[in-house]
Amino acid sequence: MITRYTLLLVALLWPLALMAQQTPPGPRYTLFRPVPRSQMRPLTPDRPGVTESPFTLDAGHFMFESDLARYIGSRPGATSHTRSYRLDALSLKLGLSDQTDLQLFVDPYVIEKQWPDGGGPPERQAGFGDITVRVKRNLIGNDSTRGPLALGLIGYVLLPTGKKVGEGGLEYGLLVPATYALSDNWNLSGQLASRLNYDREASQHYVELAPSLNLDHSFRPWLTGFVEAVTIHDFREPKWSTALNFGPVFLLGKNAQLDVGRHLALTREADREYFVGLVLRR
Repeated sequence: MITRYTLLLVALLWPLALMAQQTPPGPRYTLFRPVPRSQMRPLTPDRPGVTESPFTLDAGHFMFESDLARYIGSRPGATSHTRSYRLDALSLKLGLSDQTDLQLFVDPYVIEKQWPDGGGPPERQAGFGDITVRVKRNLIGNDSTRGPLALGLIGYVLLPTGKKVGEGGLEYGLLVPATYALSDNWNLSGQLASRLNYDREASQHYVELAPSLNLDHSFRPWLTGFVEAVTIHDFREPKWSTALNFGPVFLLGKNAQLDVGRHLALTREADREYFVGLVLRR
């Protein structure tokens, strides 16, 4: 089933990918020929919401994005519940070219507590989490002079390095993020995510589809607010899991950002989350 959805996405995006092969105006920059700092694009990280940015990191530069702390509460059963704490979950990004960057996601320390059905003391697991390798390719609109629409493509593979606190198996995904600048202060973004996840207890993979829609507004040059609707469909179940993300984003400078947010569950199946994050670019 994942192959069917992946092929459909590739078929829809193929004409756009061909358009993106056209050489952009101006000099071509690479990992070994970095973009001059005076010509770097505005800071556009993938956090804080679920909807990723279609913009890539400038060639030859690094970016550090971190969940300084994140609390996740979920209810997998009628009376059972789980609490997870992720500390300094980070992503390291490297600009490879004008339209491509490479990303490494690491969960340095994860704490999970699960209370079983029927009560009793929780089972606790802690340790190093999983590692995810991603590649992002901008298809349209990496340069603001090309118009209000930007579109990207992200492919990833998750490596199950987390043992008992990780997913337990290889996972794959294809994300299609897009952003439309409604005005100088308003942006509307959306994303379609198709994932092949792993169920540790059942020892099998399953397909997940996760569309999202994000609206952000710049109140001040240093302050932006965002609200985001996220829904997830696990093809093993007939239900959709829906949540709302919101919070402020503080621009600390041209190359630094701090964000705080809440993931508010709108259905029982959705997780409840609180997070604070930091972005640094060099």
